[in-house]
Amino acid sequence: MRRTTVGIGVALALVAGGCGGADGGRGKGAAPARPDARRPPEAGAVLAALAPLPGGGLRGGELTTGIVRDVLVAGGRRATGRAARTLVRLPVSTGGQRGLLGLVVDARGRTFAAFTTTGGAERLVVEQVLPGPRRRVWTGPPSTDLADGGHLELLGSGRLVIGVGDLQDPARIPDDGSANGKLLSLDPDGPAIQEPRILSRGWNNPYAFARIGGTGADADGLLVVDNAPGRRPERIARGDADGLAARDVTALSERIAPSGLAVLRPDEIAVCGVRSGTLTRYRRAGGRWRAAGTLAPCSYGVARLTDGRLAVSTARGVRVINP
Repeated sequence: MRRTTVGIGVALALVAGGCGGADGGRGKGAAPARPDARRPPEAGAVLAALAPLPGGGLRGGELTTGIVRDVLVAGGRRATGRAARTLVRLPVSTGGQRGLLGLVVDARGRTFAAFTTTGGAERLVVEQVLPGPRRRVWTGPPSTDLADGGHLELLGSGRLVIGVGDLQDPARIPDDGSANGKLLSLDPDGPAIQEPRILSRGWNNPYAFARIGGTGADADGLLVVDNAPGRRPERIARGDADGLAARDVTALSERIAPSGLAVLRPDEIAVCGVRSGTLTRYRRAGGRWRAAGTLAPCSYGVARLTDGRLAVSTARGVRVINP
């Protein structure tokens, strides 16, 4: 793969994630934060960031509180008591699509999170949050109300991948010096000013993506379901494109507002949608992806557990299903 880099790290100051109140760090007298578009008023603590653990467990991150805790223990059973305690609470900004957006646990047991910071520019950042102390891995661009991205995945090499939306400024997508509209690869041991590698570009909001996995040539391939504004179609595409535009694109006829993707097989995926409120199966045949039935209700995310089952996040919490 050609290693394209995005030259934004050196120009960005390291922004500390300070404490913020319910106003998201905007200060007294400021306009109230806009309610999160992905969080219905009755939903409580939405689990939008899902990280599988060994043995069928699951670590979750609450979108607007910044709380990270174990949701499922080995065997996919619900975590209770001390097993469900708060592991860390991150100071996240809220409003629009900001918050705790991505979570992964690597082979060494380290937990990494992507979130928007409080105060100032409310930047999109990636940190190692467990075990403590917290360590900044990447300081990204200022967040916006919409199209921030923020989902995290791990490659087989151990590198992190973060999806960044167009940040409501699509004119900057072609610019190698901006993160807008790109999938970026990060060194988990790198400094906060590191320059990520560009894996692909041209995205509106690539929040729903996942590694294909397995042992073949496509193990580190990435499948993406991209959200889209206005009348532009949402689309399923490959996100590993050697720094270029998305490839193998299928435009979708329906609008689902994708919030999560789990790979069942290289030619079969499960996609969660905020707008559709369902987890939909898609199969690839004849070079195109086609809907192949509904699996379960789903709103805020889906993750494939290490035992092969799926963890599905809704306003009622997380449930486990067999796909």
